[in-house]
Amino acid sequence: MKHFFIAAILLSSSVAFSQSKKFNFKLGSEYELPRRSEDLAFFGNDKDGIVNLSLKKDELNIVRFNPKTLGQTDEKTIVLPDATRNLNSEIVVDFGTDYFWIHSDWDKKEETENLYYDKIDVVSGKITVANQKMLQSTKIAGVMAATGFYSYKTVGKYKFDFNADTTMMLVSYRLVPEEKNDRKNYDRIGIHVYDRTMKKLWGGEFTMPYTEAVMDNSDFSIDYQGNAYLLAKVYDSEKRKERDKETGKPAYHYEVLKFTKDSKKIIQANINLDDYFIRESSLIENTKHEMIIACTYSKKSKSNGTDGVFLAMLDQEGKVTKYMDGYYEFPLEELQKFETARKRRKMEKKDDYEAPNIRVRNVAVEADGSVFIACEEYHMEVVTNYNGRYTTTTYYYYYDDIIGSKIDSKGKFLWVRKIPKRQMGTNRYATLGFKLVTDPSGYYFLYLDNKKNIDLPDDEAPKRHEDGFGGQVVVSKIDNTGNVSKEIVFDTREEDIMIFPRDFDKINKNQFIGRAKVKRGNYMPVLITVNE
Repeated sequence: MKHFFIAAILLSSSVAFSQSKKFNFKLGSEYELPRRSEDLAFFGNDKDGIVNLSLKKDELNIVRFNPKTLGQTDEKTIVLPDATRNLNSEIVVDFGTDYFWIHSDWDKKEETENLYYDKIDVVSGKITVANQKMLQSTKIAGVMAATGFYSYKTVGKYKFDFNADTTMMLVSYRLVPEEKNDRKNYDRIGIHVYDRTMKKLWGGEFTMPYTEAVMDNSDFSIDYQGNAYLLAKVYDSEKRKERDKETGKPAYHYEVLKFTKDSKKIIQANINLDDYFIRESSLIENTKHEMIIACTYSKKSKSNGTDGVFLAMLDQEGKVTKYMDGYYEFPLEELQKFETARKRRKMEKKDDYEAPNIRVRNVAVEADGSVFIACEEYHMEVVTNYNGRYTTTTYYYYYDDIIGSKIDSKGKFLWVRKIPKRQMGTNRYATLGFKLVTDPSGYYFLYLDNKKNIDLPDDEAPKRHEDGFGGQVVVSKIDNTGNVSKEIVFDTREEDIMIFPRDFDKINKNQFIGRAKVKRGNYMPVLITVNE
């Protein structure tokens, strides 16, 4: 079951997380969800109320809370007469004051995929519009997930993306291939665009220009006009080599594919990579309605390391250019912070050091045209043990240092800052990782940490926080000039509860919600307020 906790953080441009500020951390009364229910989402606002949505077979459970007192005010169970065993909850969409629960179903008899929405009234805690069909298609590809003992169903069929001001939604999916041979199969991709009332603006299914053997889908996005985009990695041949043996250059390139309402023709735009190797990539609209391509890159083909950040821009005419300088390398002196003396010496000796295991977590395009990229050092370790009778396999997940980078609207590399942390656990969706919150004054990182890391010197490595063993709720801030501050908000051991920072949800312009889990299996609303 996926767990959330409520927390409302009141932020404004005049509020900053620092040692001079105080936090009001308020716990609400305990409550429980129906046994064996799927916890879908927490959402709402400080005026109308907050709602918890959960699903149990053919019943939707709605629990309503007063956002100020944190008390439960109502609970309803709604029977879903049209639900089948293939029903999947997809996403709860928050358009500010309108909330929609989107769910899908596979009609085995008719061999059709169907996507529906229900509109939820937060004030009354009721569904006001039920089971409205959004689209229908033939069989869609997804992944198999266990639903019980020897029971499975296909999930993850749809992807949902939103434009910069969250007024439109893109629903995309991939049809099950007609050809099982990747060299013969050309992917069919569904593209459908909706406004904030769930009215369909346009949509269709498109055949990709390359076979599955040479093309990988990287990221989808949508702009203010409702045009859809796909960022794709295209290999030079079906051998799918990363590096050309003769030239030493990348044996692939990236393209942006643009889909429009008025044409079935796909517009293709190439991205010039020079001699560098792209590790991760994403696509996002900026305030000028240009599409920003943000990537991490390496100068080496055989490496899990990252040199820095690469930015490119796609204008409305379909032309791709480097974003100013294009490549922004992480400075070694910043990467050396919060490492052991031995590790720092190794980094200095290494020719052209690259930061290992870097993952892009967030890309924020600001109103002034500047770009902020939040990365995290992440890797997984598989440990297999044999005790003479049977073999056990354990997966360990490591969520370590945060690296934040800021490039201004003129292309100047303003700063790179490293926030130290060491997190480890066997459950990748538990208390590990961080949540990024932004406001006009800077960037806030919410995460669980070891208390000893609060005043950590630059020449010391952080102590480890292990999932399931308490920990402090910490907020680290990088302001717009690159200054870093850090403060403990709450000690989870004092109340014997579990808090999950990554599961925060934004409910208003300056508020975020979630929950805490009590050891008895119940939940508690939590309210965090920043006071002057």
